[in-house]
Amino acid sequence: MWSTRFISTEAKARHLGPAGALALLLVLLAAACSPVADLLLRGDQLAKEQKYAEALAAYAEADKHEKDTVQGLCRAGDLQLKLGRADLAQKAFEQALEKHPDSARAYLGLARVYLARKMEATAIQALDRAAQLDPRSPRPWYLKGRIFHDKGDLDQAVIMYENAIRRDKSHVKAHLGRGDIFFQRGDLKKALRAYTLAIRFDPRNATALIQVGRTFLLAHRPQNAAETLEKACRVDRRNSWAHFYLGEAYLQLRKLENAVNHFQQALRLNRKLGLAHVRLGRIYEANLMPDRAYDAYRRGAKADPRCFEAYLNLARIQMDRNQARAAARSLQRALKAQPDCVDCRIMLGKLHIKRRKWRAAVKVLEQVVRQHYDNNEAHFELGRAYLGLGMVAKATAEYNALAMANDTQRAEALLKLLQRQGGRR
Repeated sequence: MWSTRFISTEAKARHLGPAGALALLLVLLAAACSPVADLLLRGDQLAKEQKYAEALAAYAEADKHEKDTVQGLCRAGDLQLKLGRADLAQKAFEQALEKHPDSARAYLGLARVYLARKMEATAIQALDRAAQLDPRSPRPWYLKGRIFHDKGDLDQAVIMYENAIRRDKSHVKAHLGRGDIFFQRGDLKKALRAYTLAIRFDPRNATALIQVGRTFLLAHRPQNAAETLEKACRVDRRNSWAHFYLGEAYLQLRKLENAVNHFQQALRLNRKLGLAHVRLGRIYEANLMPDRAYDAYRRGAKADPRCFEAYLNLARIQMDRNQARAAARSLQRALKAQPDCVDCRIMLGKLHIKRRKWRAAVKVLEQVVRQHYDNNEAHFELGRAYLGLGMVAKATAEYNALAMANDTQRAEALLKLLQRQGGRR
């Protein structure tokens, strides 16, 4: 295939005489005879076959025949980066820029190397240069969007994604990026619109279908979620998250057998998916199978040490079984996995109360109340802890907080405890 450079040369040569036309013909013939295209295709095929050394050799051979392009070096850099060899990738892209200083693709490659090394500021500089050299390309803008997204600068990330979409309306990853930000912000209508656009341009994109399903779940539309996630499972049968969220949809629809099947399928595909064990545990508990539930929660914690829900549910059952020390260990692990887990802290406070460790309970629960004053359960448990220390005035303040919040049930329960404490005096 002839490059646009030769086509533009042909256009200019229309006004040339016979000598100019002959020179142009020789240039075109040389391009047609060049082995570069075949070598690049061969390198790509070898890379797919995981014959990486041979692929790199083919790219190097292609580079020897390239005069005004740097495709061989850039593809070698891409492959080295894929293999985790950032140093060699950087060397390839830098060689490409020495040979062709205006190569937007080489700057893009360098930016990806800098990102792999967590050098975001330097990566943005390389992306800015790539955008200058190729103003129509969406890739620099999309990558800048990813950088801002990962840093938590969501407003700037949305702008970058929109710049990418302006250059390529069918840029699926940019649509997904926008959708993820709107989903994160709780703007489900905008999220659904963005994900739907991604599916319009790529109907078989499993990630987009899963995200639409998740959005429907959060919007309490389980039937729509199930229909979408069934499509995701058909598109990618081996996607564990598609099966997991389809299980969630069936759980909301009270189709428990279907839910169990998909949670189990998710675990067959991904043994480390601790949340699937947790969901199975909740189903077993609802069906009065506490031993199977306990085993499921334990498996969830073992499969994914970061799954705080597994530890939390495990601790709850351990407390019911009077396994106080085991429950305390489970709660500490839950808090290690998720330090901001309010339910974990409240349960830890309740455990301290059960073990009559009043001061430890007060210390934990006061922190929860300070950070989440509208949490009535924390007020109630803190009131109980104050009563354990004989601090009636402070317990009364917690009763007043519950009464002001119109939580009649907890307020009356705490009032009875206060009256009992007063009767003892």
